Amino acid sequence: MAIIKARNYRDAEEMLQSGISKVELAYDIDSDDFFRFASHWCDRGAKISRGNKHFVVSLKGLHIPPNK
Repeated sequence: MAIIKARNYRDAEEMLQSGISKVELAYDIDSDDFFRFASHWCDRGAKISRGNKHFVVSLKGLHIPPNK
C-alpha cells in the first residue's frame, strides 16, 4: 500500500478522517502538534512509527471509540 504524504497538520487530519490508512507527516511538526495529533489518533487505534525522514501514521480497520 502506498503511503500518502501530508504537507501540513490539516492535510493529515483530513486524510485520516477520509479513510486513508497510511499517512506520512511530510513536514516539520513541532512537539505540541505532534503530541496533540498522537493523543487524538492513538486513542482511535492509530500507530505512529518513524519513517526514513518523517513519522508515519497507520490506521488498521475501523475503530469505534468507547462511549463516554
